[in-house]
Amino acid sequence: MKIAVLRTFALFIVLAIIVPGCKKELKTRTKINSDGSCERIVFVKEATKSTDLNDVSFPFPTDTSWKIRFEKLEGDTQNSYIAQKTFDNVNQLNTEYGKQGKIPIEIKFEKKFRWFFTYFTYQETYKWFSPFQRIPLTSFLSQEEYANYKKGDTSRVLKRKLDEFIFENMYEEFYAQLIDSVQSFHNPSLPVSIFATKKQALRKIMEDSFRGKDLTKPLETILGIKRGNALIRCFNGIAESLTKKLRIGDSGDYINEVSMPGIILSTNARAVEGNTVTWKFDDEVITLEDYTMVVESRIANPWATYATGAMLIVIVALLMLPRLKRK
Repeated sequence: MKIAVLRTFALFIVLAIIVPGCKKELKTRTKINSDGSCERIVFVKEATKSTDLNDVSFPFPTDTSWKIRFEKLEGDTQNSYIAQKTFDNVNQLNTEYGKQGKIPIEIKFEKKFRWFFTYFTYQETYKWFSPFQRIPLTSFLSQEEYANYKKGDTSRVLKRKLDEFIFENMYEEFYAQLIDSVQSFHNPSLPVSIFATKKQALRKIMEDSFRGKDLTKPLETILGIKRGNALIRCFNGIAESLTKKLRIGDSGDYINEVSMPGIILSTNARAVEGNTVTWKFDDEVITLEDYTMVVESRIANPWATYATGAMLIVIVALLMLPRLKRK
């Protein structure tokens, strides 16, 4: 398969995903409190009215339990959608997002008491949102390539590999649907075994079906069959089905800002300011794999220090008491 063809199909996939509508920037701002409660604010820039949100795939709240308003943010010329809500705990926030949007989100929070310090871990995962998920990225890239990808490598070599990954996933989905359709024919003259031996050669027919070309001669040449009208309709039907699946809506850019109690100990965010971390990504990230954001912080427990000091004083006093009595 020539790289040019791979890149053409990769570009087709990306455009099919992001072209519909004007891309919007969606931002969430989450404040985690030391007692586990939290506040979430969601912004959709340049969403001047509710109908502007119809094609946004990233989850955003719409029910009346949120305080929703449309107003201009600092530096903007148009209104933005703003929604705000307070939760007793992060589990409630996770449940809330289980009901919103096309893209699944999973939010976790853990609090650990360690005497002098209390540790907090916040994790938010945007699930792999792609119609083609038969090959995981970790099994396609080498360990080194995957590590470079996670570090933000933008080299041509890695870009080419990601294009190949998208195409391979797309073809695996196409081939799986093709086999299911052929089995449904129950035609002894068209056994599935023919397709298994011609799997690599069938790629070209998949490309032709997406381009709307006549598939008669390619099918006769590759599969050795005559008058494959039913199979031609099958190829075209699968191509049409996959094209519809590609259009996930108007997602755009996403900014996730989380403020933690205490000081930040570790995070995979690239921006850290005080006790606030920020991730910024676009919809292409979650068409490759899950995107997980993690941050860990801690606060000191002053009372534990005082209690420890008091206990030490008591212990020293008890140890010194016999000596004082002898004197």
